[in-house]
Amino acid sequence: MRRYEDLDDLQQKAIDALFNNDERLALLETGFGKTVVAMTAGEELRAAGVIKRPLVFAPLRVATATWPNERREWEHLQHVEMVEWGGPPDEWAPSLWRTSRELYGSRLYYESRLPKVEDVRKRRVMQEKLAAIITAERKVNKQIRAAEPPEAWHVTSMENLEWLLDLYEPGESPFDLWIVDETGRIARNPKSPRYKALKKHMPKAKIRWGLNATPAPEGCEDLFGQVQIVAGKRLWGGSFYQWRQKYFAPADYMGYSYRLQLGAFDLLMTDLNKVAFRAPATSYGKTYTPREITVDLPEKARAAYDDMAKQMAVELDTLKADGEGDIIVAMSEAAASQKLRQILQGYLYEIDKNGRRIVHHMHDEKTNALAELLDSMGKEPLLIGFQYDEDLENIRKVFKNVPYIGQGVSSAVANDNITRWNKRELPAMAVHANSASHGLNLQYGGHHICHLALPWGLDPYKQLNERIDRRGQTHLVYGHHIVARDSKDQDVSEALMDKDVEQNRLIAAIRKL
Repeated sequence: MRRYEDLDDLQQKAIDALFNNDERLALLETGFGKTVVAMTAGEELRAAGVIKRPLVFAPLRVATATWPNERREWEHLQHVEMVEWGGPPDEWAPSLWRTSRELYGSRLYYESRLPKVEDVRKRRVMQEKLAAIITAERKVNKQIRAAEPPEAWHVTSMENLEWLLDLYEPGESPFDLWIVDETGRIARNPKSPRYKALKKHMPKAKIRWGLNATPAPEGCEDLFGQVQIVAGKRLWGGSFYQWRQKYFAPADYMGYSYRLQLGAFDLLMTDLNKVAFRAPATSYGKTYTPREITVDLPEKARAAYDDMAKQMAVELDTLKADGEGDIIVAMSEAAASQKLRQILQGYLYEIDKNGRRIVHHMHDEKTNALAELLDSMGKEPLLIGFQYDEDLENIRKVFKNVPYIGQGVSSAVANDNITRWNKRELPAMAVHANSASHGLNLQYGGHHICHLALPWGLDPYKQLNERIDRRGQTHLVYGHHIVARDSKDQDVSEALMDKDVEQNRLIAAIRKL
């Protein structure tokens, strides 16, 4: 168990920066210890009588694993009481809060289904059920608002954000410190319901902190929502589109992408530094070294790839009942790009007339490369990042019962997999970037990670790597990228490097501790 004295000087400075400010965006690299820093600063505020009930919104795995486990790892946080609302409500302890969340989910279900029901008899039955649910929900919510929740940390996952903020009017919740862990996950899309809910509520909270490691993986446009969550309209106004018009210009004729206007970067950084801080990069000691494993596509797969790239259509060898070849057509350039990446992975998805997905096998080159990599690892565990469902099936061809973290895995199973991995009991573990890219500590279980398919986004790429390349890692970290020669894989790799350069420029401009 670690002691308070084990917190280094930079972590202490970060704690002070949060403790002394009501609105702060802590842009701290993964592995810095954002969770223990925020929890320690919050506990010091509670001890001083400034706050009573901190509220944390975090990605699912972070809410159900990282925050609860962090207090157990530190001696000075052992006494912290925590109410956990992460994940689906059937995993919560019985309470009015659980009942409210279940009724909320039922109400949304019936409200979404009702307009689609054509039979007036069925519609009436559903309307009666909906009315009963609404009545019960109002009664429960009234009871919740009349009572005060425990004076403890309240940690919930992003999936429950809209429900919780629907309970209270802005400024009337019993929570006095609001923390959004991984602000980029929720604030990047100004049209998302979750962001809109936070935008109404959070500026009225007593104290507001945001935590993030990759502040702008796709460019400076990613900053607007994160700043607005902690600072409201004070710095950049209330409209993303007016802000973008002021500081950016279209980078293409159709206005699909934007670039910064001359001088805009310096102005934005001056504003950002009024609410944000970072730790110097030299403090992390990161050692990630990429290694490219190149495979060559077989002749038929290469022909299919070239056809899709040139004609946005592929004719397969499989024959239909009439004896003609099965033709798969991409209806847009974006769809064609996805099809190209599927071919590189070894398969091609097709949706039949009944809406069912058919998987056409193309090749096993990447699967074979993964098998060779696993054989070469000896006793060293390997973390395997995957993007598509079929990638997981391909991993199972070389590791039949591979433990994994991704869609369909319960919090209990995921936590057990994480524990076993960190004890080095697993020779390999598969992780989906969207399920295991934030907040999870996997640095104790190994120092090799393999990417079967590189993601387009810089954030999931860096975050996934930094599950093992973080504070506490005692070995050099190696990333194995399995890529197809002369293909879109290399375009993705180049795009990631370009985005990384731009984000590093932005991070360098943020005020250091």
